[in-house]
Amino acid sequence: MNDRVSVNEPLESPVQHGSPVAVPEKGEPMGVQGGPRPEEGMSLYVGQKAENLINEYGEPTIVEPSSFQYEWWIYKGKPSFMAGVLNGKVIQLYTADKSADTAPFEIGQNVQEIHRFTPIESEIDVNIKDNTYTFSLNSEDIKNRILIPYQDLYVQLYIDEVDEQLEGIRFISPSTLVKHQPYDMTYLGEMIEAPKPSSAVQTEVDSAMERQTLELTNQLRVEHGVNALIEDSKLATLSWEHSQEMTFQKYSSREDEPTENYAERLKAAEILSIKAGENTAFNYIDAIETVHGWLNSPKHRDVLLNPTFTHTGVGVYNKYYTQSFIAQTKKSDLNN
Repeated sequence: MNDRVSVNEPLESPVQHGSPVAVPEKGEPMGVQGGPRPEEGMSLYVGQKAENLINEYGEPTIVEPSSFQYEWWIYKGKPSFMAGVLNGKVIQLYTADKSADTAPFEIGQNVQEIHRFTPIESEIDVNIKDNTYTFSLNSEDIKNRILIPYQDLYVQLYIDEVDEQLEGIRFISPSTLVKHQPYDMTYLGEMIEAPKPSSAVQTEVDSAMERQTLELTNQLRVEHGVNALIEDSKLATLSWEHSQEMTFQKYSSREDEPTENYAERLKAAEILSIKAGENTAFNYIDAIETVHGWLNSPKHRDVLLNPTFTHTGVGVYNKYYTQSFIAQTKKSDLNN
């Protein structure tokens, strides 16, 4: 490894998804339940028919699949946002756009202000029919992935720990939150799970998450006063191959990296650069969680927001993510 190449250990999701703990019946639930829903803002669309979204914002720019059966409707106008739609109903909304009405919160809001006006709890219940799902937030979650309960609505606040401000927000329905299982969870009753996608659908999902990872990265970079990156097809192929190999090697954070040195892979692909970097991650449920995970990991953040980089390529394979970055100084350096 040399000073021109920055490579980090793969960032592992802090949650073992799909491994909730069933608990015996033990009286009344202990977690916090939500108060009244917000009366204004984009959160109102969660639980409504998707046609209401179209009436307000028009048709989505892109429609993409997810690992959880719903579709992602991507809106690139003002405001820009992502809406999860299942069976004609909006089941979640995510945005990092300051122009979006995210009442009662604001993108860019100081985290101290959020704590001052919003009760933050570490145990939160989701009640669906006769079933109770209890999410446990650890100290890191309280710092950068806060969960706020309302009636029939939950809000995930993605905090930038360095800038201490709200970077992104996800409004999500109770059943979708349970299917995602973004925090440690115990449950009493029956577990709700989305069926595993077929291999063909998973390939489409991976492609969608590649595009979303790139877009979310550029949103964050622009928000932090850094140049947006240009997508590079050879870097994307290199990243995809690396994610595939990590999957086949069943890489975990407790093992040595099973793949070739990044600098060697760049050289073999004949990709020239004056500086290069790479971020990897695995077991995150989607691009939103992955990119915010990188943002709050100091070494990954340094690569993600490095102003020297000019081009990037993302490769996703079965919940393994690789994003390659390079800096190029002239057009003749490009190898597409």
